[in-house]
Amino acid sequence: MYDIVLGLSGGIDSAVAATKLINDGYSVFGVYCVMHEYGRQGIEDARRVAQEVGIPFDVYDVSDRFEQIVVKDFIEKYSNGKTPNPCVTCNPNVKIRALCDYADKIGAKKIATGHYTGIGYENGRYFAVKSEYKDQSYMLCGLSQEQLSRCVFPLFDTEKSENRLSAADSGLSVANRKDSQEICFIPDNDHAAYIEARTGKFPEGDYWLEEEDRAVGKHKGIINYTIGQSKKLGIALGVPLYVKEIDAEKNRVVLTKTDVVNCTEIVCENAVFQLLCEDFTEIEADVKIRYAHKGARAKIINEKNGRLRIIFSEPQRAVTSGQFAVAYDGKKLLCSGTII
Repeated sequence: MYDIVLGLSGGIDSAVAATKLINDGYSVFGVYCVMHEYGRQGIEDARRVAQEVGIPFDVYDVSDRFEQIVVKDFIEKYSNGKTPNPCVTCNPNVKIRALCDYADKIGAKKIATGHYTGIGYENGRYFAVKSEYKDQSYMLCGLSQEQLSRCVFPLFDTEKSENRLSAADSGLSVANRKDSQEICFIPDNDHAAYIEARTGKFPEGDYWLEEEDRAVGKHKGIINYTIGQSKKLGIALGVPLYVKEIDAEKNRVVLTKTDVVNCTEIVCENAVFQLLCEDFTEIEADVKIRYAHKGARAKIINEKNGRLRIIFSEPQRAVTSGQFAVAYDGKKLLCSGTII
Protein backbone atom coordinates (compact mmCIF):
# COMPACT_ATOMS: atom_id res chain seq x y z
CA MET A 1 0.00 0.00 0.00
CA TYR A 2 1.31 3.44 -0.93
CA ASP A 3 0.43 6.77 0.69
CA ILE A 4 0.69 8.98 -2.34
CA VAL A 5 0.85 8.96 -6.15
CA LEU A 6 3.26 11.54 -7.53
CA GLY A 7 3.03 12.84 -11.08
CA LEU A 8 6.61 12.44 -12.34
CA SER A 9 7.21 14.54 -15.46
CA GLY A 10 10.90 13.86 -15.93
CA GLY A 11 11.70 17.45 -14.93
CA ILE A 12 13.36 19.08 -11.93
CA ASP A 13 10.23 20.12 -10.05
CA SER A 14 8.59 16.71 -9.78
CA ALA A 15 11.96 15.08 -9.08
CA VAL A 16 12.58 17.39 -6.11
CA ALA A 17 8.96 16.89 -5.04
CA ALA A 18 9.72 13.16 -4.87
CA THR A 19 12.69 13.66 -2.55
CA LYS A 20 10.71 16.00 -0.29
CA LEU A 21 7.81 13.56 -0.01
CA ILE A 22 10.16 10.70 0.84
CA ASN A 23 11.92 12.86 3.45
CA ASP A 24 8.50 13.66 4.95
CA GLY A 25 7.85 9.96 5.43
CA TYR A 26 5.46 9.24 2.57
CA SER A 27 5.59 5.97 0.67
CA VAL A 28 5.53 7.28 -2.91
CA PHE A 29 4.48 5.75 -6.24
CA GLY A 30 5.63 7.66 -9.35
CA VAL A 31 3.38 7.93 -12.41
CA TYR A 32 4.21 9.47 -15.76
CA CYS A 33 1.11 10.59 -17.65
CA VAL A 34 1.33 10.40 -21.45
CA MET A 35 -1.00 13.12 -22.69
CA HIS A 36 -0.09 13.76 -26.34
CA GLU A 37 2.09 12.70 -29.26
CA TYR A 38 5.21 14.30 -27.79
CA GLY A 39 4.46 12.98 -24.32
CA ARG A 40 6.61 9.88 -24.49
CA GLN A 41 9.81 11.90 -24.75
CA GLY A 42 10.08 12.33 -20.99
CA ILE A 43 9.35 8.75 -19.95
CA GLU A 44 12.96 7.61 -19.59
CA ASP A 45 13.92 10.72 -17.61
CA ALA A 46 11.00 10.10 -15.25
CA ARG A 47 11.85 6.41 -14.96
CA ARG A 48 15.47 7.30 -14.16
CA VAL A 49 14.37 9.73 -11.43
CA ALA A 50 12.17 7.03 -9.89
CA GLN A 51 15.16 4.68 -9.83
CA GLU A 52 17.42 7.35 -8.34
CA VAL A 53 15.06 8.12 -5.47
CA GLY A 54 14.00 4.51 -5.03
CA ILE A 55 10.27 4.50 -5.78
CA PRO A 56 8.13 2.30 -8.05
CA PHE A 57 7.13 3.76 -11.39
CA ASP A 58 4.47 3.33 -14.06
CA VAL A 59 3.33 4.99 -17.28
CA TYR A 60 -0.33 5.96 -17.62
CA ASP A 61 -1.59 6.81 -21.12
CA VAL A 62 -4.37 9.41 -21.00
CA SER A 63 -3.76 10.82 -24.49
CA ASP A 64 -7.29 10.07 -25.72
CA ARG A 65 -8.78 12.05 -22.85
CA PHE A 66 -6.31 14.89 -23.41
CA GLU A 67 -7.17 15.02 -27.12
CA GLN A 68 -10.92 15.15 -26.48
CA ILE A 69 -10.88 17.63 -23.59
CA VAL A 70 -7.83 19.86 -24.06
CA VAL A 71 -6.76 19.82 -27.71
CA LYS A 72 -10.26 20.04 -29.19
CA ASP A 73 -11.16 22.87 -26.81
CA PHE A 74 -7.92 24.66 -27.69
CA ILE A 75 -8.59 24.47 -31.45
CA GLU A 76 -12.27 25.36 -31.11
CA LYS A 77 -11.64 28.43 -28.99
CA TYR A 78 -8.89 29.82 -31.22
CA SER A 79 -11.05 29.13 -34.29
CA ASN A 80 -13.78 31.28 -32.73
CA GLY A 81 -11.57 34.24 -31.86
CA LYS A 82 -10.90 33.26 -28.25
CA THR A 83 -7.60 32.68 -26.42
CA PRO A 84 -7.72 29.57 -24.20
CA ASN A 85 -5.38 28.47 -21.41
CA PRO A 86 -4.90 24.72 -21.96
CA CYS A 87 -3.11 24.14 -18.63
CA VAL A 88 -6.12 25.37 -16.64
CA THR A 89 -8.38 23.08 -18.66
CA CYS A 90 -6.02 20.12 -18.36
CA ASN A 91 -5.37 20.05 -14.64
CA PRO A 92 -8.86 19.23 -13.28
CA ASN A 93 -10.03 17.28 -16.31
CA VAL A 94 -6.94 15.28 -17.30
CA LYS A 95 -3.76 15.51 -15.22
CA ILE A 96 -5.07 15.68 -11.65
CA ARG A 97 -8.01 13.47 -12.57
CA ALA A 98 -5.61 10.85 -13.98
CA LEU A 99 -3.46 10.88 -10.84
CA CYS A 100 -6.56 10.50 -8.66
CA ASP A 101 -7.76 7.61 -10.83
CA TYR A 102 -4.39 5.88 -10.54
CA ALA A 103 -4.33 6.49 -6.78
CA ASP A 104 -7.74 4.81 -6.52
CA LYS A 105 -6.40 1.89 -8.52
CA ILE A 106 -3.57 1.20 -6.06
CA GLY A 107 -5.35 2.31 -2.90
CA ALA A 108 -3.44 5.58 -2.27
CA LYS A 109 -5.34 8.40 -0.59
CA LYS A 110 -3.23 11.35 -1.76
CA ILE A 111 -1.73 12.63 -5.01
CA ALA A 112 1.09 15.12 -5.56
CA THR A 113 2.66 17.22 -8.33
CA GLY A 114 5.53 19.67 -8.64
CA HIS A 115 3.27 22.73 -8.85
CA TYR A 116 4.35 25.83 -6.94
CA THR A 117 1.28 26.32 -4.78
CA GLY A 118 -0.18 25.21 -1.47
CA ILE A 119 -3.43 23.81 -0.08
CA GLY A 120 -5.55 25.47 2.59
CA TYR A 121 -8.60 24.33 4.53
CA GLU A 122 -11.12 26.61 6.24
CA ASN A 123 -14.79 26.34 7.12
CA GLY A 124 -15.03 22.92 5.55
CA ARG A 125 -13.59 24.12 2.22
CA TYR A 126 -10.31 23.29 0.46
CA PHE A 127 -8.55 25.86 -1.69
CA ALA A 128 -5.29 26.56 -3.49
CA VAL A 129 -2.90 29.00 -1.81
CA LYS A 130 -0.52 31.38 -3.58
CA SER A 131 3.19 30.62 -3.34
CA GLU A 132 5.54 33.50 -2.55
CA TYR A 133 7.74 32.70 -5.51
CA LYS A 134 6.77 30.96 -8.77
CA ASP A 135 3.07 30.90 -7.97
CA GLN A 136 1.01 28.44 -10.02
CA SER A 137 -2.23 28.49 -8.05
CA TYR A 138 -3.93 30.15 -11.07
CA MET A 139 -3.33 26.97 -13.07
CA LEU A 140 -5.23 24.96 -10.45
CA CYS A 141 -8.27 27.21 -10.22
CA GLY A 142 -10.52 24.54 -11.73
CA LEU A 143 -9.84 21.82 -9.16
CA SER A 144 -12.87 20.45 -7.34
CA GLN A 145 -13.18 20.04 -3.59
CA GLU A 146 -12.63 16.29 -3.87
CA GLN A 147 -9.47 16.80 -5.96
CA LEU A 148 -8.11 19.51 -3.66
CA SER A 149 -8.70 17.32 -0.61
CA ARG A 150 -6.29 14.76 -2.03
CA CYS A 151 -3.54 17.12 -3.22
CA VAL A 152 -0.10 17.60 -1.68
CA PHE A 153 2.24 20.21 -3.16
CA PRO A 154 5.75 19.74 -1.71
CA LEU A 155 7.23 22.77 -3.50
CA PHE A 156 4.99 25.33 -1.80
CA ASP A 157 7.07 28.41 -0.88
CA THR A 158 10.27 27.08 -2.43
CA GLU A 159 12.23 28.80 -5.20
CA LYS A 160 13.11 27.27 -8.55
CA SER A 161 16.80 28.08 -8.10
CA GLU A 162 16.73 26.46 -4.66
CA ASN A 163 15.14 23.33 -6.11
CA ARG A 164 17.67 23.13 -8.92
CA LEU A 165 20.47 23.16 -6.32
CA SER A 166 18.60 20.58 -4.25
CA ALA A 167 18.34 18.31 -7.31
CA ALA A 168 22.08 18.60 -7.88
CA ASP A 169 22.86 17.92 -4.21
CA SER A 170 20.66 14.82 -4.35
CA GLY A 171 22.52 13.58 -7.41
CA LEU A 172 19.43 13.65 -9.61
CA SER A 173 20.21 13.28 -13.31
CA VAL A 174 17.67 15.97 -14.29
CA ALA A 175 19.34 18.72 -12.20
CA ASN A 176 20.46 20.64 -15.30
CA ARG A 177 17.41 19.99 -17.45
CA LYS A 178 15.87 23.08 -19.02
CA ASP A 179 12.38 24.20 -18.06
CA SER A 180 9.55 22.91 -20.23
CA GLN A 181 7.95 25.10 -22.90
CA GLU A 182 4.74 27.03 -22.41
CA ILE A 183 2.38 24.68 -24.30
CA CYS A 184 3.42 21.08 -23.72
CA PHE A 185 1.74 19.65 -26.83
CA ILE A 186 3.19 22.31 -29.18
CA PRO A 187 7.00 21.99 -28.85
CA ASP A 188 7.84 25.04 -30.99
CA ASN A 189 5.06 27.15 -29.39
CA ASP A 190 3.67 28.00 -32.86
CA HIS A 191 0.02 27.46 -32.00
CA ALA A 192 -1.24 28.79 -35.35
CA ALA A 193 0.82 26.29 -37.36
CA TYR A 194 -0.31 23.51 -35.03
CA ILE A 195 -3.98 24.39 -35.49
CA GLU A 196 -3.70 24.76 -39.26
CA ALA A 197 -1.98 21.36 -39.48
CA ARG A 198 -5.15 19.96 -37.89
CA THR A 199 -7.81 22.07 -39.60
CA GLY A 200 -6.35 23.46 -42.80
CA LYS A 201 -5.28 26.99 -43.64
CA PHE A 202 -7.31 29.80 -42.07
CA PRO A 203 -8.40 32.41 -44.62
CA GLU A 204 -7.14 35.95 -44.73
CA GLY A 205 -9.60 38.66 -43.76
CA ASP A 206 -9.88 42.35 -43.12
CA TYR A 207 -8.01 44.41 -40.60
CA TRP A 208 -10.80 46.75 -39.54
CA LEU A 209 -9.83 50.11 -38.03
CA GLU A 210 -12.38 51.04 -35.40
CA GLU A 211 -11.83 54.80 -35.48
CA GLU A 212 -12.46 55.00 -39.25
CA ASP A 213 -14.89 52.08 -39.57
CA ARG A 214 -13.13 50.69 -42.62
CA ALA A 215 -10.78 47.98 -43.81
CA VAL A 216 -7.12 49.00 -43.73
CA GLY A 217 -5.39 45.79 -44.79
CA LYS A 218 -5.44 42.01 -44.65
CA HIS A 219 -4.72 39.77 -41.66
CA LYS A 220 -3.20 36.27 -41.96
CA GLY A 221 -6.04 34.36 -40.26
CA ILE A 222 -7.73 35.07 -36.93
CA ILE A 223 -5.86 32.34 -35.02
CA ASN A 224 -2.67 34.43 -35.28
CA TYR A 225 -3.99 37.22 -33.04
CA THR A 226 -5.10 37.92 -29.50
CA ILE A 227 -6.68 40.88 -27.71
CA GLY A 228 -4.21 43.65 -26.86
CA GLN A 229 -1.59 42.52 -29.37
CA SER A 230 0.39 45.38 -30.87
CA LYS A 231 3.40 43.62 -32.40
CA LYS A 232 3.78 41.44 -35.50
CA LEU A 233 0.62 42.83 -37.06
CA GLY A 234 2.32 43.42 -40.41
CA ILE A 235 0.56 46.72 -41.00
CA ALA A 236 1.83 50.30 -40.71
CA LEU A 237 -0.46 53.32 -40.49
CA GLY A 238 2.04 55.68 -38.90
CA VAL A 239 0.58 55.24 -35.40
CA PRO A 240 0.62 52.39 -32.85
CA LEU A 241 -2.19 49.89 -33.39
CA TYR A 242 -3.75 47.37 -31.01
CA VAL A 243 -6.05 44.39 -31.50
CA LYS A 244 -9.34 45.30 -29.85
CA GLU A 245 -11.59 42.49 -31.05
CA ILE A 246 -11.47 39.30 -33.07
CA ASP A 247 -14.71 38.93 -35.00
CA ALA A 248 -14.77 35.30 -36.12
CA GLU A 249 -18.19 35.62 -37.77
CA LYS A 250 -17.02 38.40 -40.12
CA ASN A 251 -13.43 37.13 -40.20
CA ARG A 252 -12.19 40.53 -39.03
CA VAL A 253 -9.40 41.59 -36.71
CA VAL A 254 -10.58 44.92 -35.29
CA LEU A 255 -7.77 47.39 -34.62
CA THR A 256 -7.73 50.56 -32.57
CA LYS A 257 -5.29 53.43 -32.19
CA THR A 258 -5.89 53.51 -28.45
CA ASP A 259 -4.36 50.92 -26.12
CA VAL A 260 -7.10 48.59 -24.94
CA VAL A 261 -7.23 49.67 -21.28
CA ASN A 262 -10.97 49.98 -21.30
CA CYS A 263 -12.66 46.97 -19.75
CA THR A 264 -14.44 47.55 -16.45
CA GLU A 265 -16.91 44.65 -16.46
CA ILE A 266 -16.79 41.01 -17.55
CA VAL A 267 -19.02 37.97 -17.31
CA CYS A 268 -17.69 34.47 -16.63
CA GLU A 269 -19.28 31.05 -17.04
CA ASN A 270 -18.55 27.57 -15.70
CA ALA A 271 -17.64 28.94 -12.28
CA VAL A 272 -15.63 26.76 -9.90
CA PHE A 273 -15.78 27.51 -6.18
CA GLN A 274 -12.89 26.77 -3.83
CA LEU A 275 -12.80 28.69 -0.52
CA LEU A 276 -15.89 30.65 -1.54
CA CYS A 277 -19.15 28.70 -1.43
CA GLU A 278 -21.35 28.78 -4.52
CA ASP A 279 -24.29 30.31 -2.66
CA PHE A 280 -22.63 33.69 -2.01
CA THR A 281 -24.30 36.83 -3.37
CA GLU A 282 -21.60 39.48 -3.70
CA ILE A 283 -18.00 39.94 -2.56
CA GLU A 284 -14.96 42.13 -3.20
CA ALA A 285 -11.70 40.43 -4.09
CA ASP A 286 -8.54 40.66 -6.17
CA VAL A 287 -9.08 39.16 -9.62
CA LYS A 288 -6.46 37.90 -12.09
CA ILE A 289 -7.62 37.82 -15.71
CA ARG A 290 -4.65 35.79 -17.01
CA TYR A 291 -1.70 33.96 -15.51
CA ALA A 292 0.76 36.87 -15.74
CA HIS A 293 -1.76 39.50 -14.56
CA LYS A 294 -0.98 41.05 -11.18
CA GLY A 295 -4.61 41.09 -10.15
CA ALA A 296 -7.04 43.98 -9.72
CA ARG A 297 -9.65 44.88 -7.15
CA ALA A 298 -13.18 44.02 -8.23
CA LYS A 299 -16.71 43.33 -7.09
CA ILE A 300 -17.87 39.79 -7.87
CA ILE A 301 -21.61 39.23 -8.25
CA ASN A 302 -22.94 35.68 -8.30
CA GLU A 303 -25.54 35.41 -11.05
CA LYS A 304 -26.06 31.73 -10.18
CA ASN A 305 -26.04 28.79 -12.59
CA GLY A 306 -22.27 29.03 -12.84
CA ARG A 307 -22.15 32.67 -13.98
CA LEU A 308 -20.19 35.45 -12.31
CA ARG A 309 -20.28 39.16 -13.10
CA ILE A 310 -17.04 40.95 -12.25
CA ILE A 311 -16.88 44.75 -12.00
CA PHE A 312 -13.37 46.20 -11.70
CA SER A 313 -12.56 49.28 -9.64
CA GLU A 314 -10.30 50.46 -12.47
CA PRO A 315 -10.35 49.62 -16.21
CA GLN A 316 -8.26 46.58 -17.18
CA ARG A 317 -6.13 46.00 -20.26
CA ALA A 318 -6.71 43.31 -22.86
CA VAL A 319 -9.42 41.24 -21.20
CA THR A 320 -9.65 38.18 -23.43
CA SER A 321 -12.51 35.77 -24.02
CA GLY A 322 -11.48 32.19 -23.28
CA GLN A 323 -9.07 33.08 -20.51
CA PHE A 324 -9.88 32.48 -16.84
CA ALA A 325 -10.74 35.07 -14.20
CA VAL A 326 -9.49 33.88 -10.81
CA ALA A 327 -10.45 35.60 -7.55
CA TYR A 328 -8.30 35.73 -4.42
CA ASP A 329 -8.59 36.89 -0.85
CA GLY A 330 -4.95 37.60 -0.19
CA LYS A 331 -3.23 34.28 -0.92
CA LYS A 332 -6.43 32.23 -0.79
CA LEU A 333 -8.11 31.19 -4.04
CA LEU A 334 -11.83 31.95 -3.82
CA CYS A 335 -13.35 31.02 -7.17
CA SER A 336 -12.85 31.21 -10.92
CA GLY A 337 -14.69 31.26 -14.22
CA THR A 338 -14.13 31.32 -17.97
CA ILE A 339 -14.34 34.81 -19.47
CA ILE A 340 -17.02 35.04 -22.19
